[in-house]
Amino acid sequence: MKRLFLLILFLLLLAVGATFAVHNAAPTTLNFYFGSMTAPLSLVVVAALAAGAVLGVSASLLMMFGQRRRVARLARKLAMCEQEIRNLRHLPLRDKH
Repeated sequence: MKRLFLLILFLLLLAVGATFAVHNAAPTTLNFYFGSMTAPLSLVVVAALAAGAVLGVSASLLMMFGQRRRVARLARKLAMCEQEIRNLRHLPLRDKH
């Protein structure tokens, strides 16, 4: 059921993208510092969207890797503390009286 829903959603997005490309096929000139390029408007918009998605995913991956390192460090510290508690529980009690 989930695969069917994802397939339908993908086909719907593909149809919307195709109609967007057909309606925005006018050539657009992009001026860069080192030259210029002419491309269809729909291609320019899709390329900008893809570049933004790649930058967003890479930024979130950097944050995720930092959090994983922090979790691993805290897990090691927790294991060390638990080992210390186990060792302290096995020590005999001394009575000074």
